[in-house]
Amino acid sequence: MSSLYRFVLFSPTLPRGPDTGDLMAEAVHKLRCAHCRSEISVPASYQHGDHVKCGSCGMRHKVYRGEGTPRLVIADVGPLREALQANQGLTDRLEAELRHARGSFGVGVNGFGVALAYALWQIMRNDHPIDSGLAWEAAAVAIFTGLALEAANFFFLAKRQRLRRLSTEIDEARAEARSLEQKIREASRV
Repeated sequence: MSSLYRFVLFSPTLPRGPDTGDLMAEAVHKLRCAHCRSEISVPASYQHGDHVKCGSCGMRHKVYRGEGTPRLVIADVGPLREALQANQGLTDRLEAELRHARGSFGVGVNGFGVALAYALWQIMRNDHPIDSGLAWEAAAVAIFTGLALEAANFFFLAKRQRLRRLSTEIDEARAEARSLEQKIREASRV
């Protein structure tokens, strides 16, 4: 095509319309970015495997032309694999933290310390003899204070809130991992 002819066809000063012939009109597909979900215009001239870049997030995509309308898949899955590994590390750390939180005895175990302090107080200050009566009193104090401390922990929800927060974060991390795995699978099919 000569440069003069190109100038005439694509000149912004010349009138356009149905009678002049609009050769620049081309079918454009509006597709969503696989990363940020913003709209990307993909001309019909883009073939299967061509690359297009998202204007919002900068993510590069491949055009996938199967049956029907084209789709966009992520072109470079290296950053996705790195994000998946980081996500797996986060999930492992959160699961270890959750196991530790579930395995802890809580504040109720401090009832034994209170019972020991009570027994020592009785022996040292009140000159109480060391016998089975003192042992039963100390056991009763341990059970009562342990239950009271666990009840306080339950009603103030300190441990329960931590367990719930960790479980929620693990669920979110696993959902993100599934999403990343799906994007990697889609990108590797093209």
